[in-house]
Amino acid sequence: MGLGDITGVFSRYFVVGFFLPAYASLIALWFVASSKFIPNGLDHGHSQAKQLLILGGVALVAGLALSGLSYYITRIFEGYPLARLAGLPLLGYVHRAVVAPQRWHFDRLLAVRDDKTREGADRSRAAWYLEKWFPRERADLLPTRVGNAIRAFEQHSNTRWGLDGVTVWPRIEAMLTSDERELQIDAKINFYVFINGTIGAVFVGVCLVVDQAVYSTHSGWFWLWCVVSFLVAYLLSRAAIGPAIDWGDTVRSSIDLHRLDLYEKLGVRAPTSFRDERELAVKVNKALLYGRPLLGDELWRNTEKNAPSSSSGFLSRWFRQG
Repeated sequence: MGLGDITGVFSRYFVVGFFLPAYASLIALWFVASSKFIPNGLDHGHSQAKQLLILGGVALVAGLALSGLSYYITRIFEGYPLARLAGLPLLGYVHRAVVAPQRWHFDRLLAVRDDKTREGADRSRAAWYLEKWFPRERADLLPTRVGNAIRAFEQHSNTRWGLDGVTVWPRIEAMLTSDERELQIDAKINFYVFINGTIGAVFVGVCLVVDQAVYSTHSGWFWLWCVVSFLVAYLLSRAAIGPAIDWGDTVRSSIDLHRLDLYEKLGVRAPTSFRDERELAVKVNKALLYGRPLLGDELWRNTEKNAPSSSSGFLSRWFRQG
């Protein structure tokens, strides 16, 4: 089965974002590692073309694993595990040391943005970086740049419209047009290519270190390949910041354009001003988070006379009672 057959079964999102990084990593390891490290079943008794097909099958399984674990992998790249362990003595010190550069960069940009003696172009540039690269509050900073870029667009809806971005996004996403979905998919593909490429490069580097340490079949120069693998992993992780920002731009624009459609679909009255919209958003957040809409509240377009009658049964009475 070739790549063309795989693309017919799986989406472009999976093939490009997950399968290809895994496949490229396995091929790199296959070329660089010693024959003792490569399993005998792969290294002997098969033509080179068949070996590449076998690697493709292994990469397919690896890609499926990466896809299934993509949420947890993204959280790791954002730095959440380290942030949650910040209260421990040793890990707390590590957390503070890792977050310190992020805080320094944030404070520097904030100072430039608020310095009225600086040129307008410098202040605008600093404001742009703060909007795209960092969450609104210093206390919300995460240990990694990727994490801060993702948290920035997660908080965009909260900051601008009062809507909880994480809560409303699944509803907004369901209303996207096919063209808008394609933009979302392209942005996520670009992001996960770099994320999964980073994982693949680290995997190759660890395997090469084990190969050299256990079998010692290479010269001392072989350690250079190990260094190159980890260097590539670092560069790919840094390169993921740009795609994370692009992904955030698509999410921001989708919420900006469809938030009023969301109100209409939910039966919420149209806001009369920006202040009114933020007040409505607080109530919408509570309704969506806790799942008990108060139909008698001024939040809803539905009036009491439009509510289901008591003869409609338990669900009707539950909705009326809130």
